[in-house]
Amino acid sequence: MLQQTFKQLLNFLTTPTGHWVILGLGCVIILAVVYHRWRQIPGLTVELIKEDTWFINRDDNNRLAIVVSLLMINKSGAPIQFCRCKLSGYSPKPPPDQLFLEGYDKTIELTYPNYDSFSEIVGQSENLNSAYTLNPYTEQRMWAYFESGIVTLTNMLRAPIVLKDLNRKRKSFQIAVPRNMEQIQLYREAAMRW
Repeated sequence: MLQQTFKQLLNFLTTPTGHWVILGLGCVIILAVVYHRWRQIPGLTVELIKEDTWFINRDDNNRLAIVVSLLMINKSGAPIQFCRCKLSGYSPKPPPDQLFLEGYDKTIELTYPNYDSFSEIVGQSENLNSAYTLNPYTEQRMWAYFESGIVTLTNMLRAPIVLKDLNRKRKSFQIAVPRNMEQIQLYREAAMRW
């Protein structure tokens, strides 16, 4: 049955109609590749800064607090102006003033990265077209704070992050966000007590 179907397919592809089908499929694939490249931000390289990327389960509001740190390199001759940064559909929020981890007998204050915050630059501006600007031939570090309504017991989150500029071009890639090591230590100490 399979061999007969394969022979019929080969016979169809040798006809003029089959040639047009192959040509049409090839054109659709080429157009998809060109469109995908056209939608990308030219000259932008983005890397995850693993030391300053983490998430915690917040006990005060039963949400995940996620801090994502990025190293962005602009290799093009034009500035890139980012207007949106989304992690798996979540937009950045203004970070709380302080984040605390509470253990059995101690409280740990978490610190944010020392470089630019995306939500402080873009979110708190009065201009609706405000953007985070990456100048030509430079590299900058940026971090963003996200909150998620899910609660997870895993020690690693995997999610796509999408950066969009004012020209509606985009850069997306998959990231792995580890749980904060201090929260893991608190969980281990609590497990030892039980």
